[in-house]
This record gives sequence, C-alpha cells and structure tokens, in this order.
Amino acid sequence: MLALFRNNQFTTAIPLALYVMLTHASTLLGYTSVEKGEVPAGAGVLYQMWFAWLADYPYWSSLLAVVLVFAQAMLVNMLADEFRLLGDRTWLPGVFYALAAACQPDFLLLTPPLIAATFVPMILRRIFKAYNQPKATSLVFDAAFWTTVAALFYPPAIFLLIPVYLGFTLIRSYTFREQVVSVTGVLTALFLCWLWYFWTDRGMDFWQVQFVDLAGLYGFDDWKINSKTGLKWLLPTLFCLVILLNYGNYVFRKLIQIQKYVNVLYLVWFVGGLAFVIQEDPFAPHFMLLAAPTGVFLAMSFSTFRKRSLAELFHLVLLGYVIFIQFFKLAAQG
Repeated sequence: MLALFRNNQFTTAIPLALYVMLTHASTLLGYTSVEKGEVPAGAGVLYQMWFAWLADYPYWSSLLAVVLVFAQAMLVNMLADEFRLLGDRTWLPGVFYALAAACQPDFLLLTPPLIAATFVPMILRRIFKAYNQPKATSLVFDAAFWTTVAALFYPPAIFLLIPVYLGFTLIRSYTFREQVVSVTGVLTALFLCWLWYFWTDRGMDFWQVQFVDLAGLYGFDDWKINSKTGLKWLLPTLFCLVILLNYGNYVFRKLIQIQKYVNVLYLVWFVGGLAFVIQEDPFAPHFMLLAAPTGVFLAMSFSTFRKRSLAELFHLVLLGYVIFIQFFKLAAQG
C-alpha cells in the first residue's frame, strides 16, 4: 500500500483521503461510544462557542474529524516537502500522520485537541521559514498568534509557546525585539477573543475557561491498567519508543538546517507530551498535539527501510491493528 504514496503527484491526495476514511471506519459506520450531550473535556472558549453543538451529533463530529484529519495530513505533507525533511518528496508524512491520528479510538471524534493540532504544522512552518532570515518579525508574530489561537480551542496548547520560543532560539538569533513581538502575538489573540466575551458580559468566563485549573499534576494512581487500556495505548507507546530510539538516525548525515528542523520537531513532541502530565484531569485526545511530529518521524523511519517489502508488511500490521482496536469492543460484545 505504501507504494501508492511514494510519489509527489497531486492526484495521490485521493488515495490519502480514502486512507483517512479507512482509519476512521468505526466512527463513519456509526460505531461510537460517546454519549449525546457530552461536551469533550478541556474545551476552550472557541470550541465551546463554535463546536459545542456537536455533543448532540456524534456522527457529524466523526465526519468533521475525518475532513479535518485529511486537511491536517495535507498540511503536514506540504511541510515535509517544502523543507525536504525526508529528502525525497513523497506522501508518506501525510499517510503516517493519518495513522497516528487514528492509533487510539479516543482520537476519532472532533475534540478540542484535534482542532488545536491543525495549527501545529502552521506554527512549525513559521519557525522553519525563519532559518537564515535577516528579518523574521512577521513569522515570529504569526507563530505566537496561532499557538494562542490553538489554546483558545484547547487551553493546554498554550504550553506549545515553550517550543515556539526555544525553536526560534535554535533556528536563528532570536533578538529581544522579536521576543517582544512574540509576546504581542500572544496578547493580540487573547485580547481579541476576550473582547468578544467582554462585549457579551462574559469576560470572567473567558479567564475561567482558559486559565483556571489549567495546570496541576496528573494522579497516575487513579489510572486503571487492564487489557483494554493496554490494547488502546499499545500503538501510541510503540510510536513513542520508535521516536525516542531513532533520534540519531533522523539527524545522521543530514544538513545542519535539517538537523535543526528535527530538533524543533522533538521540542514540540516532548513539550506536548509533558503537558499531559501537568494537568489534573487530562484525557487521551491530548496526544493529537504530538501527531504532526509523530507523522513526520514515522515517515522518516519507514523511508529508510532497505527492503520496501518489509516496510509494507510493518505498515499493514500497524494499519490492521488500528482497525482492529476500533472494533475490539464490538467484537468482544458479539
């Protein structure tokens, strides 16, 4: 199947769309475990304003999730192609983004982290474009602004400002003036959204939703580990191990520019994961914030296989497991 995506033809977007639909098969067929009227945890002010109605329509939530994941896969693929992260231009980053975005059943609906994940490749593109740029004021502002917009959909995404700051420091000389511009981008996004809430006499609600109880400490003692939990988290754990153990391969014999891009991806991946454990009540879809770098890293790993037949086999095993875990509960009930 991967052979379909080892090219740079635009028409390959059609097989990619079908691939996204396949990885979301269970929800598209109406098999969801979400109760109607249940707004996802961690919803920011913009999600509550624009998407809270989806709580009563799980099927529409799943359908919009498919459309959004496809759009995100396209963005990730364009990011990898534009900055030659894999060397050759292929559709593998988009494919593995779609796989990472469906590797856990809880990822399949339109949740606040899924919407926030849309902005991650956009933010990464701003950081990457700043490499060797004499003037990057607009890029710095945009990166900070869109990171804050992501947080307005999913408040914990605000922690991504850390890799944004460190990323610009790594990519170029990050001047004090540009740091001030970055802060301006954050405040602009917050102010514009707060102004609307203030205009509708809900100014305090804005701060309550976005910042109160944002940080805490996850109580791992409350996490029940059983066979179902193990099956759900098997692939995300496997992906994490692959990424952690392959840093050397990702930067080996690469240009300094590409090495810096890889380091920025690791910063986003690491801080996004760390943000999970500094919340009092996190939930699984949070890891969608890591999906963009995960998709790129997996594409890098599979593109280095000497035997393409072996890569095909491993991919089919992963894809089969993704589909199996979505229908596991249904099969157990049958």
